[in-house]
Amino acid sequence: MTDLENTRMKINLIDSQLASLFEERMKLVVEVADYKKKNNMPIFDSEREKQVIENSTKLLKDKDLAPYFKDFIQSMMDVSKEYQKKIIEG
Repeated sequence: MTDLENTRMKINLIDSQLASLFEERMKLVVEVADYKKKNNMPIFDSEREKQVIENSTKLLKDKDLAPYFKDFIQSMMDVSKEYQKKIIEG
């Protein structure tokens, strides 16, 4: 097995873990959407998003990855908002 194949196998394993974590996160998004619907709250909360991005980015050990990680987190929150919209608006 080449170094590239070995590295790709490790990436595949991480992708598998990410898929599982994504499903777990989206189950919690359903709970958030239900709460927002019951309490007539908007889906988008800009202050909350800023806080999530800031707090998550602080967890990085490699600060050079910060701009990419911010994009990753923002993308994940955008997907979450779309899912919340589907749940709330049908």
